[in-house]
Amino acid sequence: MNLATRPATTILTVADEARAKDFYEGALGLPVRGKDPTGMMIFGLDGSASLGLLVDPNSVHSGHTAITFEVDDLDTAMTDLESHGVRFEDYDLPDMKTDEHHIYTMGDERASWFADPDGNIICLHQGGAIEYNM
Repeated sequence: MNLATRPATTILTVADEARAKDFYEGALGLPVRGKDPTGMMIFGLDGSASLGLLVDPNSVHSGHTAITFEVDDLDTAMTDLESHGVRFEDYDLPDMKTDEHHIYTMGDERASWFADPDGNIICLHQGGAIEYNM
């Protein structure tokens, strides 16, 4: 079997399912596909990919980006999300500093980050062709 051709689901933990549903469906616009047999809420992503929200009131988040979305126009996407209450983060790290618009530019790629109500970090990025050398 070749897993590269199989549907994939990213799973994030959340403390409050209703609050998370409001955020992912309402603010981010992800369509709810339903619940899987374990009761995990599943949201649709591009193609056959999906996002699962697993309720765990005691979960601890990693502090790094959990999921990233490629967008055609970062500024427009950010404006749209901000109109739904999303607040973008600022970073001032040795190798990464966001500008006054909450955007980090690396070559021809631009990116911005925000957190869901449970602290899962989500990234939007535009541009930046990824080259893999193996």
